[in-house]
Amino acid sequence: MMDIDALKNQLFEKAHKKGFEDCELYYSENSHSSVSVYKGKPEKYQNSQSGGFCFRGLYNGRMGYYFSETTDIDIDSVIDNAMANADITDTDNKEFISEGSKSYSSVKIYNASLDALSMEQKLETALEAERAALEYDKRIRPERAAVSTGKTSVYIANTRGLELSEKRNYASVSVSVMAEENENTKSKYELFVGNDIEKLDPARLGITAAKKAVAALGGTPVKSGSMKVILSNEVFADILGCFLPVFYAEEVHKGFSILKDKMGEKIASDILTIRDDPLIEGGFASCSFDSEGTAAYSKNVIENGVLRTLLYNLKSAAKDNVRSTGNGFKAGFKSAVMTSATNFFVEKGNKTLDEVIKETGEGLFITDVAGLHSGADRISGDFSLAAEGFRIENGDVTTPVDQITIGGNFYDMLKNITAIADDLKFYASIGSPSVAVKNITVGGL
Repeated sequence: MMDIDALKNQLFEKAHKKGFEDCELYYSENSHSSVSVYKGKPEKYQNSQSGGFCFRGLYNGRMGYYFSETTDIDIDSVIDNAMANADITDTDNKEFISEGSKSYSSVKIYNASLDALSMEQKLETALEAERAALEYDKRIRPERAAVSTGKTSVYIANTRGLELSEKRNYASVSVSVMAEENENTKSKYELFVGNDIEKLDPARLGITAAKKAVAALGGTPVKSGSMKVILSNEVFADILGCFLPVFYAEEVHKGFSILKDKMGEKIASDILTIRDDPLIEGGFASCSFDSEGTAAYSKNVIENGVLRTLLYNLKSAAKDNVRSTGNGFKAGFKSAVMTSATNFFVEKGNKTLDEVIKETGEGLFITDVAGLHSGADRISGDFSLAAEGFRIENGDVTTPVDQITIGGNFYDMLKNITAIADDLKFYASIGSPSVAVKNITVGGL
C-alpha cells in the first residue's frame, strides 16, 4: 500500500502535467466495534473497517473525480478517469478548491484511553447497565444493552497549499428496557454518547432507563385543547434535529425553508439562543475543520431570538456572497459535500427544571414523541406528533399521560417559548435543555 503522502505527491505532479489546474486529495479511514447483550448473555459482536480516497481536480474549467478504497492504484489511471469524469460534469454546478483558512482552532476530540477498551470491557459495561436496570424493579424486562465505539481519521491536501489531518473517536452506550404490569407495557431507553469514558456510569444508565419505563405505566389521555407544555430536553432535541435543515443555506436556496431574507430579524423568543459549536471538547461532532478545509468555529445561529446566520459550505456561501461557516461535510470519501451542523444546541437557561415546572402551574410535561418523519413538514413548519408524558398540576408533575398528540408550528413554537431550564443534554450532536412553550395544541379525549 502506498502511503498517503507519496500518493498525494505523485497525483498532484502527474495531474499538473496532464493539464489539471487545482487538485485535491481527501482521504478517510473509519473503524467501528460493537457488542450487545440480552438477558445477561452476549447477543451480537460486530467489527468493521472502511476507508479510501477521493481525488478531484479542475480540468478545462470542470471538476473531475476519482474514488478508490485502496491507495494501491495506478496513478495514470486515476488521472485519466478524473479527466473523463470532468468532460461530462455539469458546468452550472460550480465547485471550489479552497486554500483553506488563515488559522485553525485546536479541539480535543481523540481519547487514547477509549481506543484501549477491550471487547471484554465493552461487554461488561453492557452487562452492568442491563443488571442495574433489572435490579431496579421487578416489573422491568430487558430488551437490549449495547456498547459501540468508533474512530475516524481524515486527511485533506490540495495544490493551493492546504494540508490538514484530524483523528477523533467516540463511544455510544445504550440500554433499552420494558416495564410490564397488568398487561400494560412501556419501553424506554437511555443513551450515553461521548469520548470521555470517565463520565460513563453504566449502572446509572440502566437505572435511568428503568425509572422512565416504570414511571410511564398506566398513562391515560387528557382532554383536547390548547395548553402550556414543557418539552423535555430529549423531546426538544428531537424536534430541533428534525427541523435542523431549515437553517442550512442550501435548503433556503432550494425553497425548502421559510428563512429566506430573515437575516437580522426576530424569529424566536428573546430568551432563545441556538449555537452551532464544533469546538466543544469531546463533543460528538466537534472538529477543527470541515471537509472542504474551512476552519470550524463557534457561532450563534439564533441569538436572543434574532437570526444571526445560516449554516454555509463554500458553494452556498458563494451564492450569498458571504464566507463559509465551516459546515461543509462529506458523509464519506465517496460522498458529495453537503451542509451539516456540528454540535447544534439550545443554550441552557438559568432556572432548574423544577422551577420551570412550578412556574407552569397547570399543563403537560412531554417526555416522548413519535412520528417526526411522517408528522412534521419542514417547509411549512407544521407538526403533529404522537406524545406521552405527565400532567402538571398545581406546579407539580403528577400522573402519566398517554395516547395523545401534540401539534403546532415549529416557527411559532420558537416564538412561544416562555422558559428554558438549565438541564442541557446532548443526544449525539443535538442538544437542548427542557423548554416551556405556550399554546401547544393537544389532542386527546
